[in-house]
Amino acid sequence: MDVLSVIVMLALFLLLLAFIFSAGLMTPVIGRKNLLFVVFIGFIAGTVGGAFLISPVYDEIPEIARSIYLSTSGATETVTADVSTSTDIERLKADLASQEGVVDVHSEGIVIKTDKFTEERKRIIEDKIAVIDSNITSWKVYTNGTIILQVKRGYNPVNALENLAEWLMYTGGINTRYSTVKLVVEVKPENVDEVVSYLEARDIVVTGVRGPAEDRVAELKRSLPAKSNIVLFCGVLGVLTGLAGVFIDSIMGFFRKIYMKYRGGE
Repeated sequence: MDVLSVIVMLALFLLLLAFIFSAGLMTPVIGRKNLLFVVFIGFIAGTVGGAFLISPVYDEIPEIARSIYLSTSGATETVTADVSTSTDIERLKADLASQEGVVDVHSEGIVIKTDKFTEERKRIIEDKIAVIDSNITSWKVYTNGTIILQVKRGYNPVNALENLAEWLMYTGGINTRYSTVKLVVEVKPENVDEVVSYLEARDIVVTGVRGPAEDRVAELKRSLPAKSNIVLFCGVLGVLTGLAGVFIDSIMGFFRKIYMKYRGGE
């Protein structure tokens, strides 16, 4: 939702409140005995306005806040993505590094899915991984065929995959079914959306965006009340607006007395 749409919806809600207030002003015509009617109209109109005018704006609050946080934050945000190893990882990293606002690009690990194997084979794999490729710094091996590797910074993880896949096939006849590389992109806050769009345009799955701005948005979402409470509040606001119209003379008289008392005390 753009800024103009937000302004229009808020303006329409204010017009609705003005209508409710006008209904309250009509009590000298319709009679104060119809006070319950004004309360009913105020609640219904306020609730409808809350549901159809305020709720869509309320849904946009986290995104509006995110835009503000991104434009004012000085720290970088981290975009993570899962990239198939069939992609030219090094070329992709170079292309990303050339994008505006990208501070750093590196691979954080690789997930490999193979045929299932026994517990004994699992222990053998764990013992031999460091020998197969010395650039592999840590690993987790599961008998369901999932192997998670971490490699040295700057090392092409596809090389580690190829070395391990070849060894698995030759020593145990274990097929490598598929694999993905976890790519990490450090981006200036104002360029996060452009980088995410760039990755998605290349059919790359973006798994998350994290950083100071995203953390603040998440905290804001946790602190916001439920939408149903907002709609109910709008209904109560409609009732109060209608009652303000009904008792406007009494309210103005009260404030006038306070003002005159204040003036008299000077």
